[in-house]
Amino acid sequence: MSLEEVLNDIERDKEERKKQIADATSQETAKIEREREEKIQALQMEYENRMKEEGDRLYSSIIDRANVEARNTIRMRVQEILDQYAAKADEWIKNLPQSKEYADILKKMIDVSRKSLGPDCVIKANKADRDKILDKNVDFGDVDPFGGILATTKDGRVELDLRLSKIENDILEQLKVRLYSMIED
Repeated sequence: MSLEEVLNDIERDKEERKKQIADATSQETAKIEREREEKIQALQMEYENRMKEEGDRLYSSIIDRANVEARNTIRMRVQEILDQYAAKADEWIKNLPQSKEYADILKKMIDVSRKSLGPDCVIKANKADRDKILDKNVDFGDVDPFGGILATTKDGRVELDLRLSKIENDILEQLKVRLYSMIED
């Protein structure tokens, strides 16, 4: 082997070695680039998931606050309506004793009391209603500022409260319960 051939072999080995190093470097660079891209994608996915979760929490919080606000608004409106009905009911009850129907209402109350508690029940009515009640077996006193009657059995164990203010309160309470149950459904 001549010197030139040896130099050519060394040059060829050197070029092959350069090529091997370049290929290895290229492969290592490609591997590092793939790992970098994978890490970037993983970080992007994590960021997107966190943002989605935060967005969902924020959305849920806004909806919850809106629902609470809506319920409070509805409750306030229902209370306004109840207050209006209570005012109208008070006005109607205050004027009922002056109406033509009041004497008939009192007679029906007395009849219902006697049917429910017996013919010997004790019935009390307002002094102001004395001229509207023809029944002689009714005691008169201060029963209710608006009118109506209060009846008890002869032994006093059972009472039938047909005072107008009590009837009004019962009706308004039933209305409240009905309205609030409709809201909750």
